[in-house]
Amino acid sequence: MQITTEWVHFESASRPMPDIAPPLRSGLLARLPEEELDQLRPHLEKIKLVRNQILFTPRNPVEHVYFVEQGMISLLADAGAGKAGIEVGMVGREGMAGFAALLSAHPVAFHHTTVQTPGSALRMPVAPFQACLDSMPALRERCLSYLSTLIVQMSQTATCISRHRLKERCADRLLAGCDRIESHAVPLTHLMLARTLGVRRAGVTVAVGALQNVGLVRCGRGNIEVLDHAGLEQMACGCHHLTRGQFDQG
Repeated sequence: MQITTEWVHFESASRPMPDIAPPLRSGLLARLPEEELDQLRPHLEKIKLVRNQILFTPRNPVEHVYFVEQGMISLLADAGAGKAGIEVGMVGREGMAGFAALLSAHPVAFHHTTVQTPGSALRMPVAPFQACLDSMPALRERCLSYLSTLIVQMSQTATCISRHRLKERCADRLLAGCDRIESHAVPLTHLMLARTLGVRRAGVTVAVGALQNVGLVRCGRGNIEVLDHAGLEQMACGCHHLTRGQFDQG
């Protein structure tokens, strides 16, 4: 199913925020040796992430990488003709957006990459980032390890779409959202959830309603709150559990 995003780019979101001081909230960067962090800091700027902000579009140059400190970024498959398809990956505090910079000297984006949950990130231009990869073994190892887990997440998403029921997929997606934003309340409407899963809104309404009827979640205005995390895990298909295990190992 192809869906057209109505998201727009917010120039104001690119304004830097002050104070890039330790400790860094990026899970990826925080695990680096202090000497590598000291070399990275002059190239980092802290920016706000605004809901629906577009960071990358397919086949366009990647000029910055983003190390998420708070919030969540959604990777949406390219459905052609400027349309975004289903969500194939999520980036939270554990990772980075702009991973094409790890693969090419002149990187271009593979996905529609948008901010789903507002927050903040540390932004770094591609050229100094790639130079740092060459001179900082810990940074290179951490970024490549993250890329491998992201590939697992994307391949597992393909399996989930083809094999699992919508109610299971909804439960799985809510659990993944909780992990990424470190909260029990996921800022999603039924329409947004339907878009990320590539299904009709009516189907999501039925599926989430079933989860609510048995006390696993509570739907509010613009968000879905997880009330019973363990119960929701039992209802989910298990794809999130497999992917989370990969991130934990990384």
